[in-house]
Amino acid sequence: MQQPPRPPPLRIFDMNFYNWMMRNHHDENTPAGDLAADMKHVRDTFPRNGVGKFDGWHSLIRSYLVRHHACSECLEVFEECWKEYVECEKSRLNRNSR
Repeated sequence: MQQPPRPPPLRIFDMNFYNWMMRNHHDENTPAGDLAADMKHVRDTFPRNGVGKFDGWHSLIRSYLVRHHACSECLEVFEECWKEYVECEKSRLNRNSR
């Protein structure tokens, strides 16, 4: 029986918030890991920002979470993760532009 084709490996420049959460927090037994698991559960509808696109996406993703009845603790974890994501990505993008 032939195996289905594997998806291409994640390239470093494909680091939108969804991919960043999967890479950094999926399978963790932490609040951020819980958020990542929830995001994976709705992966087909979870908003995905363009790489290096931050403006407006925070509000869009937060609104998505609110519309899907995320609890206040989940929203706090999202805020912490978003801040870490933006810091990491801006730093990486600055390094790569040199």
